[in-house]
Amino acid sequence: MPGTAREPMCNGMSATTQAGASHDGTVAPQVLHFDRVQPDREEITRLTHLQPGREAHRRWFELLDKLLAEFPRLMRPRAVYRIDEVTALEARRIVLKSGAVFDGAVSSFLEYSTLLVTYVVTIGSALERLARGWLRSGRVMQGTIADAIASEAVEAVSQRLYDELLEWAHGRGLELTPPYSPGYCGMTVRQQIPLFASLPTERINVRLTASCLMLPIKSISGLIGIGPADRIAPRGDPCEACDHPDCVQRRAVCDRRRFALMNEEGGCPAPHESDSPRPRPSDAPPGSA
Repeated sequence: MPGTAREPMCNGMSATTQAGASHDGTVAPQVLHFDRVQPDREEITRLTHLQPGREAHRRWFELLDKLLAEFPRLMRPRAVYRIDEVTALEARRIVLKSGAVFDGAVSSFLEYSTLLVTYVVTIGSALERLARGWLRSGRVMQGTIADAIASEAVEAVSQRLYDELLEWAHGRGLELTPPYSPGYCGMTVRQQIPLFASLPTERINVRLTASCLMLPIKSISGLIGIGPADRIAPRGDPCEACDHPDCVQRRAVCDRRRFALMNEEGGCPAPHESDSPRPRPSDAPPGSA
């Protein structure tokens, strides 16, 4: 994909050469660097409560457009991921051939998955440090807009990785589930621990704290199922299975059918509070040129 680069491995070989997909579809850990991502301007205005029709907001829209033009130089959009074979998919547990085990009531989202992607994406720490500095100095609106841009930028990195994986999967007659992150209903944030244990996240400078908070904060981790195109449902959102009334990060309305199914599988806890391929017909891993 244009604008995507792979990190060279330590012996001088490219990741594509050294770690192509195996015959069973698994892919060893890969690192991707994206030259640029485009945050969702409409979502930024929603997060910051800016209203186009209000004269008092005009200067903030001008600032938003200025920052959107200037901030790419502060971003380091990167991803690390791997693809493993699923050996057991139970109501409250996923076991991978690699030995990784994830606990949580997530089978309704990962049902029929034969492969599982584990991933972490980030934009680095520069932009969040700038936003935090502005907020601490009393430049509240500037800091709020900068923070919203950073949040949407890392979402855009996550989408870029998803698009790479989608292209790879489609080329093999497979489909992807929606992404599912530790901390979503049905999976506690402590499932970050096995996820980080399976990935060389130091290659993209992301680490996990003792409380399972990712640093830089503007990072996203998650799981994506891969399976037969005629069985996997590619649409939907984990928020559809949650009826938590006060979640500020809700992205979809509750689907009572999914919520009932989730409850049958073990319940839906309150969200964790924190700052919180058309696949190629080749054996190259997602993101290869």
